[in-house]
Amino acid sequence: MIDVSLLGWLLVTLTSPLSLVLLLVALGSVAYIGVTALEAAPRQRGARAVGTGAAACALAAGMVGLHVGAGAGAAVLTAAVGIAAAAAIGASAACAWTFGARGAAALGAARARRSAAALRAGDARRKLLAASRRAYVEGEDLAAETAAADAAVARLRAAVGALADARAALEAKRGGAQDGPRAEQRPEADALAEELARACDEASLKLSMGQRVLAAAEAAALRLACNAPLRRLLRRRPREATQALATLGAGALAPAAASIEAFVDEVRAARAEVVEIAERRASGAPGAAHGAVEPEAAEGAAALALRELAAMESAYGALLDRLRLAELHASTRASVEQVESAAGALSAAASAAAIDPAAIAALVTEIARAESAVAAAAPEAGGSRALAEALAAGSTALDRSDATSLSELIAALRELR
Repeated sequence: MIDVSLLGWLLVTLTSPLSLVLLLVALGSVAYIGVTALEAAPRQRGARAVGTGAAACALAAGMVGLHVGAGAGAAVLTAAVGIAAAAAIGASAACAWTFGARGAAALGAARARRSAAALRAGDARRKLLAASRRAYVEGEDLAAETAAADAAVARLRAAVGALADARAALEAKRGGAQDGPRAEQRPEADALAEELARACDEASLKLSMGQRVLAAAEAAALRLACNAPLRRLLRRRPREATQALATLGAGALAPAAASIEAFVDEVRAARAEVVEIAERRASGAPGAAHGAVEPEAAEGAAALALRELAAMESAYGALLDRLRLAELHASTRASVEQVESAAGALSAAASAAAIDPAAIAALVTEIARAESAVAAAAPEAGGSRALAEALAAGSTALDRSDATSLSELIAALRELR
């Protein structure tokens, strides 16, 4: 029995020396497979250092705490098992590091691909939504709807024309049968004439119904064409500008006014477009894609669309006028605030620059003392009276805060020298 223990803990008990040999072979096989896998795999930075460090740590731990068997040969068995275990652990650690790093890199690359695909899909969806939104605002679906209606009317008109040609052919054949010689009339001819008459009547009835349906279809297509500019404007109305007025206040006046003015210009252009559509379809111009429409129908559909557009132009025009007036009020208020600010600054500067009466009194006192000293040093006749009069005038000027009298006082004092 061979006991294998580590740091005093029994790991396994081998029943024979053959079991020990098989253990060494297993550990060597693990090390060999690990080294072979590392050679076949792409080189990974740090794998050798990890494997070497793990093997060194395992070998040190084995040399310190590993104990295999007993007796004189225990040291040799311990060294053999320790070395084999260290090699197996080092190779396994290097393989784990290499393939773990490769797996992490593969997962990261897959995650990056998924993120890139999600970003591309998001960009594609955003572009699609932006394109659909732009097409919706520009009214491309309305143009397609109008074109489809015109194509349907054209097909209906062609069918009615074919029906009219068939009726004309029946009428011509019926007239030819009636103009034939009466002597040759037979019962078969009478039956044919009755059949032609009945066919002509049916063709006339169908033609009349087709013409009524065609007139209704033309009127519907005309209403659709005349209402297309109005429907497009309803989509393009400046919602953001009006919402900004409610949330941002006076700061949004100018942008909102510009947006609404542009929208009013679009309304006027739409009115001109409706008038042009009505005139073109009433006159049967080539650009109408079908024949002429009844002038009354054209005028009625156009009048309805123009009335709606006029109401829209009036409403947004009044709003634009009020915005311009509010903008002028805001500009005036800002100008008044600037004037008040400038006046306040000037008033503060003027208050700071005001002459202090105490300083003026000190100045007069100093001048008087200086002049008294000069007079005492070189007295002159009448100098005392002139100085007293000058001081009296200076006191009166200080009481009145009269700057002109003060200047006269200083001049008088200087004349006393």
